[in-house]
Amino acid sequence: MMVNETGSGQPNRTELAGNSSETSAGGNFSAGTVLSSFAGALGALLVAGGTMSLWWPEQAVTSAPDTASPEAQSMQIPADGMEEFVHISGMATSVTLGFDEAGTYRIELRALDGASDPVLTLFAAGSDTPSATNDDAPGTLDAILPVRVTDASDAWRVELTSFGESSGPGVLRIFPVEEGEAIGVTTTTGPGAFPEGDIAVLNTAEPVEANVGYDGVWYTFQPTSSGVHILSIRAAQDGFDTIAALVPVLAGNEAPMPGTDVTVLRSAFSSDDDDGLNPRFARYLQEGATYYLFVRSFEDGAGGSIAISLDLAGDDVPVVMESPEEEDMIEEHVDPVDPSSSDDQSGGRKPNVH
Repeated sequence: MMVNETGSGQPNRTELAGNSSETSAGGNFSAGTVLSSFAGALGALLVAGGTMSLWWPEQAVTSAPDTASPEAQSMQIPADGMEEFVHISGMATSVTLGFDEAGTYRIELRALDGASDPVLTLFAAGSDTPSATNDDAPGTLDAILPVRVTDASDAWRVELTSFGESSGPGVLRIFPVEEGEAIGVTTTTGPGAFPEGDIAVLNTAEPVEANVGYDGVWYTFQPTSSGVHILSIRAAQDGFDTIAALVPVLAGNEAPMPGTDVTVLRSAFSSDDDDGLNPRFARYLQEGATYYLFVRSFEDGAGGSIAISLDLAGDDVPVVMESPEEEDMIEEHVDPVDPSSSDDQSGGRKPNVH
């Protein structure tokens, strides 16, 4: 709930106008002295620049924990981004984000007093499952998350809190970025968003058929033994072009959070026209690991039928052993591993590559 200066009890945003003669070149603000208190003291924020807004959450109840849902606010983000002043505290402030244009955006929650420790959590609209969360972005106590907006009608929700008992004034900034400039794991509601809920299972030597379009289909599998596997996706129609992403999750690690954009995930492998217009993976897979396969049509609006098969290959099959973070692909040969050999320190799980 927000403090309303009119006493009506309804949510209100207090506009703070600065001196236009001191506006910075970028049209942003420069923060002055901030004094804030919820115990009856005066709260003020000196700002030089254009008009900004300050959201004041309701005073926390000290007699018992506040378990109510965070008060919801909203922001409509123009194509060139925007920013709002907020007060960061241990009590969450929920903000719904609408966007005028599709694209990749960076969401920043930054402290203005140098003492608060912001925490930012991102949700898809209507979901209570976090898509991503960030506390300390690299090199800072501020929180930064990227999001991919695939359609202007997409809506997202962020919850703003602080770590521990820290609190103070801050600024919520959302602005567009070019591909590769986003910090952290990108989330999306479009094609390639890691699904929430059950995923269809693919078994070794048991091909499956599926109808696929631009939104794509998902499968998961666990190899029954370690070794070089061939994962093949073949279209039933000539000229139907598909692309695929393969996400490995080794034993003991967690799968990506729902909404993670696997098409730009650095740990994922991608394949496009490795078998005509069909994707194809030939690589060493580990028993005990879980793999997630995403397949979609290359063109928006296209669709068709595909067959997916997973097979354990022979020891003499060449395998692609590239790093997901590198664009160049290096073809290397994998020698079979004898798990009983005293020279083998890998437990039979890693190949000898030369």
